[in-house]
This record gives sequence, C-alpha cells and structure tokens, in this order.
Amino acid sequence: MDKKHFISFTLLFLLTVSVFSTAAFAKDYSIPSMDMDLFPQSDGTLHVKEVIHYSFTGTYNGIYRDIPISGNQQLKNIKVSAQGAYVEPTVSYSGGMERIKIYLYSNSQKTTPITDKDVTVTIEYDFLHGIKFYNDMAELQYKLVGTQWDKDIGAVNANIHLKSSNGVQYWLNPPYLAENSSWSGNTLNVVGKTVPSGDFFELRMVIPKSQFAANPTNGVIINQDGLSQIEKIQNDYQNELNFKSTLYAVLAVIFLLACFIPLLIYFRYGREPKINYQAEYERDVPTDDLPAVVNAISGKGLGKKVGEPDMDGFRATIMDLIDRKYLLIEDVPKTLDKDKDKSISIRVNENKNLDELTNFEYDVITILKKFEDDGVINLDNLKNDLKDREMAQSFKESYGIWESDLKSEFLNDGIMDQIFLKKGDTYLKIFGVIGLVAAAATFFFTISDPLPASGYALFASFVLGIVAIISLIMPQKVAGQWTTHGEEFDAKWHNFKKYIQDFSLIKEYPPESVKVWNKYLVYATALGVADQVRKTMEMSLPNDQLAQSDIFLFHYYGGYWLLSSSLDTGMNTAAAASSGGNDFGGVGGVGGGFGGGGGGAF
Repeated sequence: MDKKHFISFTLLFLLTVSVFSTAAFAKDYSIPSMDMDLFPQSDGTLHVKEVIHYSFTGTYNGIYRDIPISGNQQLKNIKVSAQGAYVEPTVSYSGGMERIKIYLYSNSQKTTPITDKDVTVTIEYDFLHGIKFYNDMAELQYKLVGTQWDKDIGAVNANIHLKSSNGVQYWLNPPYLAENSSWSGNTLNVVGKTVPSGDFFELRMVIPKSQFAANPTNGVIINQDGLSQIEKIQNDYQNELNFKSTLYAVLAVIFLLACFIPLLIYFRYGREPKINYQAEYERDVPTDDLPAVVNAISGKGLGKKVGEPDMDGFRATIMDLIDRKYLLIEDVPKTLDKDKDKSISIRVNENKNLDELTNFEYDVITILKKFEDDGVINLDNLKNDLKDREMAQSFKESYGIWESDLKSEFLNDGIMDQIFLKKGDTYLKIFGVIGLVAAAATFFFTISDPLPASGYALFASFVLGIVAIISLIMPQKVAGQWTTHGEEFDAKWHNFKKYIQDFSLIKEYPPESVKVWNKYLVYATALGVADQVRKTMEMSLPNDQLAQSDIFLFHYYGGYWLLSSSLDTGMNTAAAASSGGNDFGGVGGVGGGFGGGGGGAF
C-alpha cells in the first residue's frame, strides 16, 4: 500500500471510529406521554395515579419525580412500580419538594442499570390538604404538569373520577394546551397537547360540596365564598389571552407592513436624477480633487456616509504626500525582491515648504512627526507605539482634527448640498432605530411566551429586526439622493475605479508614464482598491520602471499594509478604551394549583 492510500485509509478509519463512538456514547431520553387518574376522596384527600412513559437511549440509573408541598400538605401511601425495569424507590424531602427517586434496573438482582429501553413508571400517592373547601363549593386546582420537568411531555391524558358530574364546572389552563375534554359518565377525560419543559398544564374544577363529607379533615377550609371570584379570575385570564392574541396578530401585521417602509423611502427620496454622462470608463483621473475628498464622496464601505472620510482617505493622503515628495521613504531594497523583514521608514522632507499644504494635509505631517525618532518615522515602531492606550487615544484625537479640517474646508454643508441630499437616508436611519427597538422589545417579550399567537409576532419582529439592521448599515447613497452634479462626479470616479481594476482595459489603454501610475495608486487607495492596482502595475510595467515609483515601492515592500495595520490598530485600541404559587388563604390565580412539580433522569 503506497503512502497516499495509507493516509486515505487511516483518515477513513478514524472518521468511522469517530462516528460510531459518537453514536455509542449518545445519551438522551424522552417522555412520549403521561397518563394520570385523579380520585377526590370524601375527606378531601386527592388520590393520584401517574403513569409516565419513558424512552431511554443510553444507560441511565433511574428517574426522579419532584412534587412541591407547602404548609401542612403531605404525601402519603406512596407506591411505585414499573414495566420494562425493576425498581427501587426512595423518598426524601428538601426545599419544599418531596422527591421520589426511582432506581431502574435491567435485572432482578438490581445490579445492572437500564440501557436503551422503554420503561413505564407508575407512581401512586395520596395528596393531603390540596383540595379547597369554600362556603359555596369545593375547588380542585391541580397542575397536571408542572414547570419543573427537564423534558417536554409529549402528550397528557388525565381522568378525573367524581361521584357525579352534576353542577361541576372546569377550566383547563392554559386552554391552548388542551386537545379536547369530555365527560364519560362521572369521569372527565382530558387530552392535552405537548407541554414544553418549563410550562404548566392545569385543571381547575369547581365541585359541589355534597360530593364530600361534611367535615373534610384532609382538605383546606376557607371561610368565604369562592365561586364568583374563581369565575372572575378565569374570565379575566381568558380575556387577557384574547387581548394578547389580538395584540400579537396586529403587531405581526404592522411589523410586516413596516418592512416596506425602506422601499417607500427609496422611491420617494433615493432615486437618482438622470444625467447626460454616458462613458463606460475613465482612463484618467476624472477630477482634480484631492484623494481624501474623493474618498469622502465616492469611497467604498458598508454604511459609509457621503462626505465622511475614513481611514482609506487618511492613508491616501499619506501616499499623496509621498508622491508629491513632502514625505520621503527610506530603507527600500534596490531590487524588486520582497523582504518581509525589511522595515519601511518615512522622513519629512525639510526642503519642501509645508506652508503650501492644506490644513488637513499638514495635520497628517503633525501626526506622523509624533512618532519620529531622529527625524525618521519607522512604521514597525509606529505600530508598536499605537498599541499603547495613551498613544492610541492621542492618535484618535488627532485623526478627529484631520477629519474636521478636511470637512470644514472641502466638505462643508454648503458644498455637500451641491453634491448629495441626505434627507432620505436620515429617514431610513430613523426607521432603522425605531424598527430595531420595537423588534428587539417584541422579540424578547414573545420569545418566552408560550401563547401560540406570540409566534406570529416573534417571526414578524425577527423579520423587522433584520430589515432595521440592514437599514442602519445601508450605505447613505441608497436612500439619499445625488444631485445632478454629484451623480456625475460619483459616476466618473466609479468608472475610473472600474478602469484601474480591469487589466484588459489597462493593457489596451495603458497610462503614459510611471508618474501617472503613481497617481492611480494614490486614488486607488482612496477608493479602497490599492492592492488590485499594485498587482496590475506589476503585470504592466518592467521592473526598471517599477523601481522608479516610490509609491509602488512603498506598497510593494509592505509600507502600505504595515501603515494600514498600524493605523487600524491605533483606532481599535482607542475605541476599546473608550404566574403565582399556592394560596391557601383565599382564591388562587391561574397556575396556583397544587401538585405539578417536575422530574428528570439520572
């Protein structure tokens, strides 16, 4: 077997072992259904029989059943049996819970835990002091399923056995978990849907006191009338569910309709004016604007605003100053042979008159001079310096001054009004903020609400949230509107960017000199496509001509990328600085019944 086949066989073997190991050690269980019978006794005791169907995958030692008790409530006459396993139960009390712990074994000697089996566990007990006796009736408010089950209960089937069905009223809370209910003689049959873990399913029943003894010693005696209060509580609960269902449906409709608002904003404010400009590309720099200005107006970037410069504009300004010899690069190898360990340095040209620079260009010189050592700005050292929090904060503040000076001189409101109208984008961002807040509030409010109608609002809030986020990060150019002048300006620079990125166009219409290539690379930096242009230069010019281009050499030997990484590090470092329980004193609310609790497996 050759080496290639051996490696392939080994990888296949390891993958197979991994898959089978995962399957072998998989461990889980489910509760497909639960059956129960409730027998109210004359003395107020409730006899409960629970038949819980388990399906185990993997090895388990057993299950436990927790039943909450409070006050003078008691569980008595507990009996446990099982089909499909041998049992050994224990009973303990802790923290208001009676825990019935049931060990399950595969053998009669009770030495081997169960593995991959379906087991039906039956638990019977008498619950004392749970049924309430008012002056006008008796109340059985019992949680068929409590909130503390580790797993969903797949289906609930309950039978409540009474002496008579005459005069009995009942409610199932919450009603949307009830599949159906009906009387069979004097027995109420209740079929419930799947009860998710953490939810409850409750029976509330009003029973004539004539079905009980005159002195029910194991009941809870409450010296007041209760029927009218119970009916009011249940009516209020149903009205609340109806209101919430309607509210969720209305919210869902409103949210989904609101998702079309960005489209309306675009059609009203975002469609561009028609211009006569028809060129497919621009072979030369289309305007004489400085690179930072071009970056602010036509630079790329998700969520970028028109008239707002970014780090590409800052870097393009540095490279423009290198091209115009205000900054000189040093320590560049004489041959075009990449040297990753070579350190690129910059020096301010003292022979140039810095007073000729604009304010924002002079700001760049001032920023770089903070990092010079003996008149030289080493970019490796600059990157390390900007990891320092104080230096990074100082850089961020200086960058803010650069940005402010650029905007005040070349991108003020008067100039920008002739280029771009941002009203539509303003409306879009307002929609985004309001939509995101509304969607988030509704999402977090409905995510934990088991009411079926909440699913409509949950889905609609999710959709609205996505639309709102997209609206917030959408480039300003989408909902905003170019003026005729601005549209032509942006179209020309877009076509220029298309030209400098297309090698076939460059090959057909090459620039006239290296000096032109330098200018291309500077503006490519402003437009965010410097790397593509540098590669095009490599394919288009011989090495001796490339060696005459300071801008190319600076980019080629890593100066651009080191500078990019350094400045981004500085900005990032600076940014880094900168329902109720039992109520035996009166009528309880929905979900306040006794019983319930939960269970799990171990």
